[in-house]
Amino acid sequence: MQNISRILQQDPLVKLVQPENFVGWIYSIDYEHALVMTNDLWKANTLGVPHNCFLVATAFDPGAFATVPVEDREVILLRVVGTTRLPQDDELVRTKVDLFQQQTTIYGPAEDRDYDDITRNQMQFGALECRVLGTFYSQNGELHLGSDLESFASAARLNVYRPRGKALELIVNHVDPIRRRTALEEAKQLGIEKPIESFRIGTVRYTSTDRLHRRDEAEKVPVTLQPADFLARRTAVLGMTRTGKSNMVKQTVAVVKRVADEGGVKIGQIIYDINGEYANANQQDQGAIADLFPSETVRYRMLPATGFEELRNNFYEQLNEGFGIIQRELEEANRVTTDYVRAFVNMSLDEPDPKDIGEYTRWERRVAAYKVLLYKAGFEAPKSYKVKFAANKTVRELVNAKADTPLSDPSSALTLPEAAAWFEAARKANQQSPLPGSSAGSTWIDDSLSNLLDMITQKRGSSSYISGHRILSDAVKYHSPRRTTDVAEEIYNYLVQGKIVILDLSVGDPTLREKISKQVAGTIFQNSMQRFVEGQVPPNIVVYVEEAHNLMGREMDLTETWPRLAKEGAKYRIGLVYATQEVSSMHSNILANTENWFITHLNNEREIRELAHFYDFGDFSRSLVRAQDVGFARVKTLSSPFVIPTQIDKFDPKADHQRQQAPAAASLATAATMPPIASPVAVATTIRVDSGVNGSAVSGDGEGEAETARSAAR
Repeated sequence: MQNISRILQQDPLVKLVQPENFVGWIYSIDYEHALVMTNDLWKANTLGVPHNCFLVATAFDPGAFATVPVEDREVILLRVVGTTRLPQDDELVRTKVDLFQQQTTIYGPAEDRDYDDITRNQMQFGALECRVLGTFYSQNGELHLGSDLESFASAARLNVYRPRGKALELIVNHVDPIRRRTALEEAKQLGIEKPIESFRIGTVRYTSTDRLHRRDEAEKVPVTLQPADFLARRTAVLGMTRTGKSNMVKQTVAVVKRVADEGGVKIGQIIYDINGEYANANQQDQGAIADLFPSETVRYRMLPATGFEELRNNFYEQLNEGFGIIQRELEEANRVTTDYVRAFVNMSLDEPDPKDIGEYTRWERRVAAYKVLLYKAGFEAPKSYKVKFAANKTVRELVNAKADTPLSDPSSALTLPEAAAWFEAARKANQQSPLPGSSAGSTWIDDSLSNLLDMITQKRGSSSYISGHRILSDAVKYHSPRRTTDVAEEIYNYLVQGKIVILDLSVGDPTLREKISKQVAGTIFQNSMQRFVEGQVPPNIVVYVEEAHNLMGREMDLTETWPRLAKEGAKYRIGLVYATQEVSSMHSNILANTENWFITHLNNEREIRELAHFYDFGDFSRSLVRAQDVGFARVKTLSSPFVIPTQIDKFDPKADHQRQQAPAAASLATAATMPPIASPVAVATTIRVDSGVNGSAVSGDGEGEAETARSAAR
């Protein structure tokens, strides 16, 4: 029997109940709320009962768990959301007012007694309003948490405790066994074979004023998160500027990298760095992501800079990408209404099958003329850049006859100025008589090439002037002569390799920044989707976006790149972490599909009302508006069924590097020795509450004990 009792005493439910942290009794409960009667002394013994703190309620005595009926073996989890009134409060308020009206000094004479013992006793009682968060119960030796209340007995005597230390750690870091097993299966599907330890993100913090409940390190309970929650999931980091959003993102980047290293899997990460704080070290963070993982980080910038790759494409090399940008610019500027512009944007630069010699030869001429057009429009060409194309002897002779100086054979390669002179002469010759093609009845200059030559010379027909190559000038800012491969494809390849890619968007044209960002995001989404459709396994990628409301606005169509990446990316192994201070400006569909939330200070009711639609963030409405402490967040993750108020740890590259070398943390279930605190037995000897027929309270057991109770409560 003793062995059975000892085994039952190890039940995880028992670890949630700390008799020394008794705070009162539930006197009213339903499926959603509970009202708790408490006392000033009990609150003082447990270092206060902060707003939004967790409480636990149960009917069993943890010291005699073996005798507890099965139906009582449960612990109800509560959150303090406010205060409420006791039946006698009105009478006690009148008593206080009478005393204050009779007082003649601020503090009153020390020898004067303010209240009699019974009144003083009753004055110390108050009531808390709590929300029911769920029910803990044990099954097969494992701790489970149901997110509701299965049943309740109105006549039950439920004792209430404020969990601290290891009990609180078990609560805030609890992961339901079913969810834990599901996470392991999901991790295996992502290529992570061995389980990854949960990681610390911060410590429990209930209120901005943390003088008591976080007075020393022993009271700062760690909050840990499950790595699998962030892979192929959506994470929102919301809050005003300078309240810790960037710090949270940096923490997440470091953690995902650690998950990749420990799990033996490649996880690519790309950061859209609007302010340049991830690519560059700053005084606030004592370092940057690039400093923490120098060999694993690739940085891009729109303007040339040491240590950065070029973010813009080379229009001479990435033909279709560059031409697509030019087409988009012309359409957005509403210039496609002119015939020659319409013909230009409808032209194709797609490479045909080389076996089709005729079509391939025409394509080479078209591409050469297009590159000359870029040159004339002011697109800087790579050094010593040349083009070549075929022209039969008859054409060469006719063209040379119209040239001011002798022209070289284009099949041996021409510089861009030489090619420009060649095409200008070809246009003159073709106006006099169509240049003959290589086959009978064909012409050397087709419609597309003819339109390009008109744009190069800025002439239509024999004398009409057109803007021609000048209409391309708005797209010059998107071009870089230093790049040899498509930037979006290059970035995707880095992500496949598991690199951390940082797009420093802090410099350069804002419009260019937005369009290049969209181009890269579109390539990531399309390439991963293509692999998925073809039956391949897409790479694991996490995308981080600052100022996300500019890219995923409420009015955006769900078919656009960013909303699609946010909504559908998960099935293609693309995770999204988006940061913004404008919750109400975000696309509602993206918010509705977000699994992880980190919320710091928000400064207006409109944003709070939007946020209150999700989970139990409504409980924190007042706190989110009032508390402006940096890093003070309310955290809800996929594995946690409720919001946890958390002080996020400061990002420290040096400490994170040391953690990578340290062994895994000890199990959260390990019991720790709690400091001695007054037990409910001691409380009962100071203030005794007898349950009579009418539920009235009687005084303590003597003058000295009543005075002790009053002093402790103060």
